[in-house]
Amino acid sequence: MAKYKILALPVDGRPVTREQVQMVACIANCEVLCPPVHSLGHFRDAADRDLLASWVAQHADAVDGFIFSLDMLIYGGLVPSRFIADSQQALTARLGLLTGLKASYPDKPLYGFCATMRMSNNNENEEEKRYWAQYGTDIWAWSFHSDRYACTGNTQDQERAETAKNRIPKEIQRDYLDTRARNFGVTREVLALVERGIIDRLILPQDDTAEYGFNIAERRQLQQWVAERNLQYSILIYPGADEVIYTLLVHQLQTLEQRKSGRVSALRVALRPHHPGALASMVARYEDRPVMESIHCQIHAAGAELVADEAAADVVIAVHCRGATQGDWAMQYPLGEDLGLDAHWVAQLKQDLKEKRRPVALLDLAYANGGDPDLVAALEETRGAGLSDLQAYSGWNTASNSIGSLVAQLCAGMGEQEYAEQKAYNQHLLATRLLDDYLYQSRLRQALRAVQQERGLADGDRLALEQVYVATARQWLQQQGFASVSLESVYFPWSRSFEIGLRTSLVTAGAVECAV
Repeated sequence: MAKYKILALPVDGRPVTREQVQMVACIANCEVLCPPVHSLGHFRDAADRDLLASWVAQHADAVDGFIFSLDMLIYGGLVPSRFIADSQQALTARLGLLTGLKASYPDKPLYGFCATMRMSNNNENEEEKRYWAQYGTDIWAWSFHSDRYACTGNTQDQERAETAKNRIPKEIQRDYLDTRARNFGVTREVLALVERGIIDRLILPQDDTAEYGFNIAERRQLQQWVAERNLQYSILIYPGADEVIYTLLVHQLQTLEQRKSGRVSALRVALRPHHPGALASMVARYEDRPVMESIHCQIHAAGAELVADEAAADVVIAVHCRGATQGDWAMQYPLGEDLGLDAHWVAQLKQDLKEKRRPVALLDLAYANGGDPDLVAALEETRGAGLSDLQAYSGWNTASNSIGSLVAQLCAGMGEQEYAEQKAYNQHLLATRLLDDYLYQSRLRQALRAVQQERGLADGDRLALEQVYVATARQWLQQQGFASVSLESVYFPWSRSFEIGLRTSLVTAGAVECAV
């Protein structure tokens, strides 16, 4: 029986934001109750928000706490939040659900997260307003240089901002600014719910950002509002998006345990950086601050504690980079520099996995949108120790996505790993992340895209995916010692090759399949 049951609205229906969050809960011997996938919308199609509100009301009495993607609750999903046409008044009216829940269940923790509307720096319009295909880079330049001029007074930025702005039709300028203003107004209403004690903990992640921009100007205003009301403990603002539900989950589980037992031990984490000088100066792609600062923020947000001495830590996170500038597998950006693999650092990691002196997790940040195949190959099964001996692995999408989900998995395992079932659940999630972040994103996605192009297939052809991926993945699982994990099938959750869904199961004798 699950120790705690949490009701959660994920940001969308992709496995990485729904099923894998439930897998983290399984590791902690808990359950996350989510709406069915088909009720969470699909990519650009918003979810039926009235139906979701009814689902929440139906299940609210049976759970111990609540976690809401406010983008899902208000807009019908993170992607639709950028272009849905509803008025600000209609959107903020949906926050009444939270007020009603708090009135009915004042003792149940209610957490939320709401992303600041992102600034994408390309002309890809899959997840944006349609005019982004023609004016995306101009809007980004207008945003970036306008804000940098406001902060620094550099006249070159003023000129660049005006040049970019003048390339954008005035009706598109107005539409874009109106949409930003509307969403910012909604976020201000969300902040007021924290001040009133309706939302107990709120994270405002910064999705796809840079050092300057309209979104960063909004962030500064939000930070000022939070500071003026001394709400820094209840409201956190840092880069991220898809991983925030993981972070709030493990923090809420700690809160519930604290209330039940009167005490809870924070997970003590030590960092082991690869190329420390490069990591110290690295600002990850699509983020606005040093990656080490993001790591510290994510550890704090999850309720864990950073310690300097590995001997005093419950787990060591090996933080991997190849230089100060990330590559990107999805966008095919090369490494800005390549310092290679430090033989001593890799040997120490392999020795830890072999001797099992302490739990070790691998945070793979050399590239965005996928792991480093050179490092993973160096750790593959050799002489009785390998990837299956890691406590956790993550290397997906942005750096903060990887950091937050990995830290949450480690927190979920705190105090539960002595149980065989929890060990099996942890292996299940570890294998899933490696199958996705490493095997697909960094190794097989480009091979799949080449097959699609060669055959004249549309992006997202499922048959091509199965032919390129399934047999290789099954063989790889066996080679790496994941005998307890079975891969049944693979699919495209959003009908495109950027991300995949994996249908996997545990086959360990005696392990009860966790509800996901």
